[in-house]
Amino acid sequence: MATRSVSNNTNLNGDLSDQVDQSELLNLLGYNVRRAYLVVQAHFDEQMEKLGLRQADFAVISTLRHNPGINQKALAEALAIAPPNLATLLDRLESSGLLTRQRSADDKRIQQVSLTQQGTKLHAQASKAAQKADDAAVSKLTVEERKQLKSHLSKIFAD
Repeated sequence: MATRSVSNNTNLNGDLSDQVDQSELLNLLGYNVRRAYLVVQAHFDEQMEKLGLRQADFAVISTLRHNPGINQKALAEALAIAPPNLATLLDRLESSGLLTRQRSADDKRIQQVSLTQQGTKLHAQASKAAQKADDAAVSKLTVEERKQLKSHLSKIFAD
């Protein structure tokens, strides 16, 4: 394995990353996934910031858009968010007028969550922004490569 020496020269972006031997790291799937995630996340954050949303906000409103009346427990499990953290997030989104919570008629211990009209409108904008972010993040891949990447990644986290 060849190593590169590190010098004081910087690349056009002003960093030394292309001069540092990362061969061991680049052979690890986790490192490559993390580096790719940083690119994807930067594009996503740029788009969502315009709408005043964070990643978790979008995950919640997207899930609610497609599962109106879902209960908080199912929502927490689906998004892998700890129930106390989800409650805080839902409090914030509810106070912003994006969702409503109401007790189930069948079981008063269960809260059902749905988007408001304002939340539905914001979801439509955010969904377009998320797609724009994805397209920008994977612009170097062909359509077929994008499909393959999604397929391979979903196999890793599928139950």
